[in-house]
Parts: sequence; structure tokens; C-alpha cells
Amino acid sequence: MSRRAKERFEFEAIFIEKSADVSQYQQLEDQIREGISSGKLTPGSRVPSSRKLSQMLGVSRNTVLTAYEQLISEGYLESESGSGTQVSLFPPEAFEFGNVSGTQTQEYDFKASLSTSGKLLDEYASWMPEFASQAEPFRPHLPAVKEFPRAAWNRLANEQARWSMRHLEQCDAQGYEPLRAAIAEYMGVSRGVSCSKEQVIITSGAQQGLNLVTQVLLEPRDEIWVEEPGNAPANQLLELLGFKIVPVPVDREGIDLTRVPARKKSPKLMYVTPGGQWPLAMTMSLNRRLELLAEAERQQSWIIEDDYNGEFRYTGRPHPALCSLDQRGRTIYMGSFSKLLFPAIRLGFLIVPEQLAGAFAYARWLNDRFSPPLMQMVLHRFIESGQFLKHIRQMRSLYHTRQTCLYDSLKSEFGDQLDLEPPESGMHLVVQGKTAKQDRALMDAARRAGLEFHPVHIYAREPKQARGLILGFAAFDEKSIRKAVRAWAAVLK
Repeated sequence: MSRRAKERFEFEAIFIEKSADVSQYQQLEDQIREGISSGKLTPGSRVPSSRKLSQMLGVSRNTVLTAYEQLISEGYLESESGSGTQVSLFPPEAFEFGNVSGTQTQEYDFKASLSTSGKLLDEYASWMPEFASQAEPFRPHLPAVKEFPRAAWNRLANEQARWSMRHLEQCDAQGYEPLRAAIAEYMGVSRGVSCSKEQVIITSGAQQGLNLVTQVLLEPRDEIWVEEPGNAPANQLLELLGFKIVPVPVDREGIDLTRVPARKKSPKLMYVTPGGQWPLAMTMSLNRRLELLAEAERQQSWIIEDDYNGEFRYTGRPHPALCSLDQRGRTIYMGSFSKLLFPAIRLGFLIVPEQLAGAFAYARWLNDRFSPPLMQMVLHRFIESGQFLKHIRQMRSLYHTRQTCLYDSLKSEFGDQLDLEPPESGMHLVVQGKTAKQDRALMDAARRAGLEFHPVHIYAREPKQARGLILGFAAFDEKSIRKAVRAWAAVLK
């Protein structure tokens, strides 16, 4: 017996006009036929039984049977013993040229009517990652999802899924209070940030956090200093929102304020990644941190500290966060659990001055109310139970091992052809050829070997001045890393 298909068509939308000149069974035929032709009723979808539909529409069963029999004879419906009546897998419209499920065939230039923001979005649409494909070495950004303690997480999720009425009503725009308290406590111990739960705003990730900061603190056309090269999606968002982006070059110590381009205005915001610069992976030195804080005080600017992977430091303990050095409270800390745990969690947080917490919470409420409480509750229990800290420590050790494996493999296979240095922290490293021509040869060989990587230049506003390949290592075991590097080197030779 074949599996019964689900009913997908809203048959309540069918209306039979009993006083019309057209017979009732013809009205029913026409509406079901139109539903199939327009694609509302998809091939294989089950239709209600004649008895059920006659009751729904208030007509005789013979009326429905007559309509069904006619549609079966035309090939729109098919009936199978034990499976009821369903839409034909190949209805007549499937064979009619130019009429595919009611879709438009005439071409229109819709892009001509896009807004200024829409044109930017269309230009940047190629940045949308493809999540359906299996990741190959060395796709950046990915944590070691295979190593995540799913059994412990599922156990906590099942525990929290038994909701009381209070849980069903939980909808705090600032975030689940126990989770905010746990984050505040953890930030004090791990990152040296002294904050209260009232300063923590739960977000759906770093991009939303960045959006909230601009809504609360900035005016249209305000100037924002960003790292060059830097976080391109964040810069695209800032540009989309109408702000003036000023790229500031980085060197081995991080952002270099002595190289700020000539300007007419002061920055209202400075966006940096001090814990592990994206994409070049260096850690901002203490001197540069102090210079940045002094500049923000002088300019009366805000700083966003995007600490997306600051926990994964491999030489000594993690550096204290930039905002832990800020005596004036002008640094907004932005954290994300997508890199620390797994991408689909879609939870992050901001640490803001307590005086501004209400404004940030209300901005969040206006945008999309709040993050799903269940995920927040599970994350709180994951932290409270000690699983979070245990996982971070294990990943710090694992990532260091994988970083070392990638570095050693590259040195072994490529020798002095590459310029590379393992960074102090992060989930990726950057390799360069000796010349721009060698960079292009490395990229071409990597593509032909089936490797995934990001060119550094796509993260630069001046692409010609940015060189190198970004190789993510966190998600790939040592065997896969060695095999991929060997294949890359073989193609290059």
C-alpha cells in the first residue's frame, strides 16, 4: 500500500454558488482544475474524500463524485485503491509549453525599480553562503560541529521543553534573564569584563547586534572607521544603512590610527576585531588598544568590539577584552555563540552601558521582539551545568592541534614557497605566496584540487592591496587536513 499524501490545498477557499446558472459540479471542477493549474495543488497532493468534501461544501456527495470523475478522466486527478484520490503526478499542464504551474513567462526588468538599498543588496547577493553543500577543507568560519556534545545538549533541550504557563509567556526583549546573568558572570571570569545582567542584550547574532548599535547611537551619514581589510558583511550592512565607511589599514599589531585617511568629520563609531582580526588573524597589541581607547575619548566616539572568537587563544590565557580596559564605558562588546558552539544557534549578545539598556531592549522589541525563549533557556542550562566551559576548553585544545597540523603540513609540502605564520588565536590562518603571481597560482591550484578557501582581497575595500588565502581549520580533522594539503601541492607541482 502506498503512503497517503497530505492534503495541502485550502479546500475551505472553494465556494459553490447554489443559485448560479453553472451547475454545482462544474463550479467544483473549475475551481479544483484552477488549483492544479496554478500550482496551489501540487502533484501527488491528496484531495479530501467525496464524503468529507460534500460535508465541507454543503453539497451532495454525487456532486463531488461527478466532479472527481470528470477530473480523473481529464488526467488532473488519479484514484488508487487504499490511497484515496490525489492530484496526478503529471497533470495536463505539465505538457503544455509555456504554462508551468501558472508561473510568469514574460520577462520584466524588475531590477530597474530597485531602491538604492535594493541595488546594494542585489550587488552583494553573491555573498550569501551555500549551506546545503558538504564543507570541504578549508572553508572558513566553521566551528567543529562534529565535536559538539549533542547528547548533553539534547538532554537539556528535552528538560527545558516541558514548559509551564510562565515559560509560554516568557518574552523579555532584552533576553532570558537567567541567561543574561550567566553571560555576565562568565564574561567577568573569562574576559575580565565587569558587567551586570542589566547590561546584557541577547541578539540573534552579531549582524543584528551591529544593527541595534547603529539604531541607538548613530545618525544618518555618520562616519564609521573600520579595519582594512575587515569584516566585509558587517561593512556592507553599515553601508546599506547609509553610514560613511572609512577604512583604516591594519598591520601586525592591529588597526593603525596613524594611517587614517584625510577626513573632514570625526568618527561616531569605530568597529574592530581585537581578539583575532578578521581576516588577517593577528591579535591587537596592548599599545594599540590603549591608543584606540584614547582616540575614542578624544573624539567622543563609540567602539564596537566584535569578539567573535577571542576564546580560542593558543598561547597563554585569552587576552582581557578591550572593553575591560575602557574606563569611560564607550566600548560596546559584541559576542556570538555561532562560532563558539554551532552556527544554527543564532544567538549572540551585546554588553552596553546600563543607562542605555532600555533603549537597546526597545529597539530589539521593535525589530523582531525577542529571540526564541526555548533556545535561550537551553543555552542557559548548558552554561550553568558546566558543559559550555568544558566544551570551550576542549575546542581550544583541539583547534590548536588542528592549527599546528595545518601549519606543519603546509611547511612540509610547500617549503619556502609560502609566507605563513600561525596566529595566536582564531579558527583560520592566512597563507601568501612570495609574489602576487604566486598567490594567483596557489588559488588556481587550490580550486583545481577541490579545496575551499576565501581570498583575502574580497574583504578589502582596496582589493589590489590585499593578498593571501584564508584557510579555516577548526572544522576539519588532521587526516583531512593532511590529505587536502597533499592534493593541493600535487596540483601545483
